[in-house]
Formats: sequence, structure tokens, C-alpha cells
Amino acid sequence: MRWWRIRKPTRLFLGSTEQLRKAGKVTVRESTLKKLGAVHFKSGVVNEHFEVTKFALLETIKEAVPEIWSPEMKSAWSEAYDQLVAAIKLEMKPSS
Repeated sequence: MRWWRIRKPTRLFLGSTEQLRKAGKVTVRESTLKKLGAVHFKSGVVNEHFEVTKFALLETIKEAVPEIWSPEMKSAWSEAYDQLVAAIKLEMKPSS
């Protein structure tokens, strides 16, 4: 699949994991986080949804690349996901 055909949320997440790997932190524009927070709030996303999504993400990656899957890779993906979710949760409020 071509990079430009990957859905926007997936591109954002992949970019976040790359930033975390290279710089040790994830930087996302404030406007992007506000939009993500508003969409998640409007959709009624709750903590359990984030947990289920994290589990599904990690299992999907593990199944997609079993030959390179490792505890370190799991930890890196978990950390990237957790950082992104924490930032989204801070912005989960009604849009103004």
C-alpha cells in the first residue's frame, strides 16, 4: 500500500512512533490534538475504548511482523500509543 493511501489517523500514529524512536518524544500540532480530542469526545470514546484499541494494535503488529516482534518493539509501540492517547485525552472536551 502506498504511504499516501494510508488513512490519516494511521499516518499520524506511524509518524508519532517514528518521532518517538528518533527523538524520544512525540510532537503533534496543537490544532491536530484539539481536533482529535473533539472527535473522540463527540464520538463518546471512553478509557476502555483506548485500552481495546491498544491491545488490537499491538496484536496486529505482532501478527504482521512476527519475525521482528520483540519485547522492545512492544514497549516502543505501547509508549508511543500511550503518549498519543494522553495528549488526545487532554483535549477531549466539547469543541468551541
